[in-house]
Amino acid sequence: MEDQGKNTTFAVVESLSGWWELAGVDSAVHDNTANLLARDTVDASPAMPTLTNTEKKQAELAAVPATMWPSDIATLRQMVANGSPLPGNAYGPIRLPPIGPDSCDVMVISDLPDILDRHDMNMSANGTLLRRMFAAIGIETAQCYCTWLATSMPSTGEVPEKDLPDLAAFMLHQIKLIRPKSLVILGSAASKALLGDELMHSRAELRCLHEDGLNLPTLVSFHPRTLIARPAMKKQSWRDLQIFAKEVVQCA
Repeated sequence: MEDQGKNTTFAVVESLSGWWELAGVDSAVHDNTANLLARDTVDASPAMPTLTNTEKKQAELAAVPATMWPSDIATLRQMVANGSPLPGNAYGPIRLPPIGPDSCDVMVISDLPDILDRHDMNMSANGTLLRRMFAAIGIETAQCYCTWLATSMPSTGEVPEKDLPDLAAFMLHQIKLIRPKSLVILGSAASKALLGDELMHSRAELRCLHEDGLNLPTLVSFHPRTLIARPAMKKQSWRDLQIFAKEVVQCA
């Protein structure tokens, strides 16, 4: 166990600088203090999002009732790819099924499928940063089941809040199928859908999601897109990952 701890520590030190660098920061620690929660002054209020005609038509399609949701992950992936009207699968014409093994220790949940490039299914900048972040605590993303509330991309770039209850129900269905040992929830929309609380109220400590007899240690943290847009948040993200590494990964 002692040797394993040393190896884990070495892996953290070796890969930490990599994901800091990818996030656009020269060092992990600065001498000067900073207000990490300060809002960027360039963050102007966005215009109210509107649905395109295509999205309106797709939203009117009758959703597959819960009694007919897929009973295995292979069928779920196929139904998503084929455009079946599952929750979150009718926002746009490009649909991205979950990725990763059907059985895993860590299940990663975000709001949108933007850790993948929509054209070639390879890792996007968000996905590359996520891989670096997880490598820093000894987790390979290839061994994680990665999924998202919306399997198609809304033109607004956001999951409609009114849809969160249905999206959460379908995500809980996926959790029952995968039956992971732990969860990592990325972003406020996913946190609100599954835990009923905003990200800033859910992070900084492990939560527990109780579902179908499972008691899942759950980490909530920032989505990689937030860390790329606001590098100051990366220090808080690293603290979150350290909690997960100490209380979940090293105890597995």
